[in-house]
Amino acid sequence: MRIIKFRGKSLNTKMWVYGDLNHRGKRTFIEYEVDCKTIGQFIGKTDKEGTEIYEHDIISVNGKYPKLVKYIDEYACFCLANISDLNKEWMNPWQQISPDWWNDFKREIRVIGNAFDNPELMKEGVNHEYAI
Repeated sequence: MRIIKFRGKSLNTKMWVYGDLNHRGKRTFIEYEVDCKTIGQFIGKTDKEGTEIYEHDIISVNGKYPKLVKYIDEYACFCLANISDLNKEWMNPWQQISPDWWNDFKREIRVIGNAFDNPELMKEGVNHEYAI
């Protein structure tokens, strides 16, 4: 069974809160009102340490190759982009996560941060092996 849940940063506490997504007019809630820019869905996978992976997380593969996780509407699925490819205008950096790729690397994947709490990880040249 697929688990559908979300997280977002509380507008009041600035802490991450988890739960179901609820829209009321122009306001967005996950039990608490959250900053809608920070909302991310659980992708249904965990890293090698058992940490749940959410949209906007940054993962590394074997301490290298940092990737941003994001849902891409045109592919209708969660995708990965190498951080180093995000600002290249001549290419689409987003790649679908194939079951074969996941099975090959699932024991090497680690959540090292996210785009909101760790914006420095979105820069090229950062040592991602020891992040977080």
